[in-house]
Amino acid sequence: CGKSLAAKTIAREWRLPLLKLDAGRLFDKYIGETERNFRKAIDVAESCAPAVLWIDELEKAIAPGGDSDGGLSRRLFGSFLTWLQEKTAPVFVVATANDLAQLPPELLRKGRFDEIFFVDLPQADEREQILRIHLGLRRQDPQVFDLAALAEGTDGFSGAEIEQAVVASLLGALQAKTPLTTERLLAELRATVPLSVTRAEDVRALRASAQGRFVPVR
Repeated sequence: CGKSLAAKTIAREWRLPLLKLDAGRLFDKYIGETERNFRKAIDVAESCAPAVLWIDELEKAIAPGGDSDGGLSRRLFGSFLTWLQEKTAPVFVVATANDLAQLPPELLRKGRFDEIFFVDLPQADEREQILRIHLGLRRQDPQVFDLAALAEGTDGFSGAEIEQAVVASLLGALQAKTPLTTERLLAELRATVPLSVTRAEDVRALRASAQGRFVPVR
């Protein structure tokens, strides 16, 4: 969780422009157009250098597929590998992915992607900060809420799930024409089943695969 936000934060911390590569717009039904679109995208990124190039959900965007597309995805993947290896322009590539098992090992080796980070679910102090942010963004004073109790009640929640709980609670308060309270927020949290519960096996598998292999983000 928080992968896209991490990519945006990198560009902000480095004070560089952030460019997002929308892989879906690269593909074209006409022969040769997809490769041409990729070259144009790379040319734009290099013309903006130094810059951060963000590729979201890399395993769905640029990964070698089968032969159902006439080898197009393989050619595009090969072009991407070559560019990563040989580029000289200061374009820093940040890619996010949910399932690295779908990516071939030659893409993940040093020299192409220098480091692989694992972004786990937020801890209690981080959940408290997330609550402060989303309450403040919606003109709620965080000081009037029991943030420690709310942080405990959001154990296992991602940042996005915490945000949606705040939004749902606020809508309920508006409908009831009452102020938003800690009790209403806690009731909404108890009614929410996070992905860490509905997909508990997948979360455990991700954590196990990341243990000792990837750099933890904390």
